[in-house]
Amino acid sequence: MSTPCAGSLLASRTLRSPLWRAAASAPMRVSFAGGGSDLPGVARQDGGRVVGAAIDLRVRVVVEPFDRGWVRLELASRGRGREQPGGSAEATEVSAPRVLTRRRGDPPRDDLAFRLLEATLAAAGVGDGVALRVEAETSPGAGLGGSASAAVAALFALRASVGEVASPEELSREAVAIERERLGNACGAQDQVFAAFGGLLDLAFDARGCSGVRPLAIGSPELVPALSAGLLLVDTAVRRVSGDVLDRVDAGAAREAKGELVAAAGDVARGFEIGSLALVLSGMRRGAAAKVRLSEAASAIAVSMEQRLDGLGVEVLRMCGAGGGGHILVWAPPERHARLLDALGPCVVRRPPLGAPGVRREPA
Repeated sequence: MSTPCAGSLLASRTLRSPLWRAAASAPMRVSFAGGGSDLPGVARQDGGRVVGAAIDLRVRVVVEPFDRGWVRLELASRGRGREQPGGSAEATEVSAPRVLTRRRGDPPRDDLAFRLLEATLAAAGVGDGVALRVEAETSPGAGLGGSASAAVAALFALRASVGEVASPEELSREAVAIERERLGNACGAQDQVFAAFGGLLDLAFDARGCSGVRPLAIGSPELVPALSAGLLLVDTAVRRVSGDVLDRVDAGAAREAKGELVAAAGDVARGFEIGSLALVLSGMRRGAAAKVRLSEAASAIAVSMEQRLDGLGVEVLRMCGAGGGGHILVWAPPERHARLLDALGPCVVRRPPLGAPGVRREPA
C-alpha cells in the first residue's frame, strides 16, 4: 500500500465551538531503523526510509464545550515506575496538571508547553468555548513521539466534537504541517504517521514528508512476540525539545549517515519479511551505529549506558527519537533482563507491546 501523506492542509477555518464532548487517543512509537532519514534536509536527497512500530503507550485527548468566549487547555502526564523481573511495576506517579485559561481573542501565550495545543486549535478552527485536556503516559520530551501523538489525537477529537471525521492520511498530514508551518520546527514526519495509522510500518520519505506507508510484511508469527519480549525502553529522566537537538545536527554528518540509515531500515524490513529475528537485530545494530555517526553528542547518553551494561548480553542499544535524552532502546533476550534491571538501578523501564492501533475514538 502506498499512501502519500506530504503537503499541507492548513487552510483557514471559521472559528467554531464544540457541539459535544469527544475523546480520542493515539499511540507513541519506536523506530527500529532509519530514524533521521525522514528529516526534510536529509530525505531531499534520494529519499528516506523508517521501519518501526506504534507502541501501547498512548496520549489521550478530551475536548468538550466550555464557557463561550473562553479557551481552557490542560496538560497531565503520568509516569509508571520501573518494571520488575516478574512483570509487576512500582506505584504510578502523576504530575500535577498544568492549566491555561484565556479569553478567546487573547493571543496565544508564548508557553512552550502549550504552543502545540494552541497551534492545533488554530488548525482545526475550534477556538471558542472549548476545553481541551491532554493525558499522557510519559512527560514531554521522552523521545517516543508523544507531541505528534497529542497533535493527532487532538485533531481527531476536535473534529469529532463538531461532527467531522478525518482519515489517517489527513490527520498525519495536518499534524506535520502544524509542526513545520505553524511552529517552524524542522521535524521529521514519522511520528505523526505512526500515531495516525498504528501497527508495524515501513515508511518512505521525501523533502515534503511521508510519501508512502506500507504495513510490514511479517514472515513468521513468532517474530513480533519474540522481538517485543526482548525490548526494554529505558527512561534517561532527561527531557529535551527534539527540534533543539536536531538544530545542532551537522548537515554534512547527516548526509554521510543517511545511506547507512536507509540501508539499515532495509535490513530490518527484510528480516521481518523472511521471519528472521537475527536479521532484524542486525539491521537495528547497523542503524544504531549510523545514528551515533549522525550525532555523537545526541547519542552520548546511549554510548555511556552501553559501556555501563557491557558484558550483560545487550544486543541492541540506541537513543530513541532525536536523542539528547528521552528514552534508550535496549534489546536483549528476556532471560538476561533481570541482571540488566539490577544494573539500571532506579531507571524507569517500560516494556510496551508493539503494533498498537492508530488514533481512535475513546469513550467520552
